[in-house]
Amino acid sequence: MKVEKENDGSFAIVAGAHRIPLTLAQYEDIFYALPQDNGTLSRLINDTVLTSEPLRQTWKAMLDAGGGMQPAISALQKAVLAVPPK
Repeated sequence: MKVEKENDGSFAIVAGAHRIPLTLAQYEDIFYALPQDNGTLSRLINDTVLTSEPLRQTWKAMLDAGGGMQPAISALQKAVLAVPPK
């Protein structure tokens, strides 16, 4: 998983062909919560970022592609910490 900062100031979580767009506020919710245990971070993302069923399905596919929740969320934490929101 990686994080991409867009030209308009938004962000995206990307894993292969899967992409979850994030507003600055959503990204800050994740960034400023770190470091976090993987289960709590997964819950935060599910409760505050994934606002529709298609996004939840994309998230599930990203976790599966990343080897399951633990390794995928660990990779996401590293990626997020490397890309500050401002």
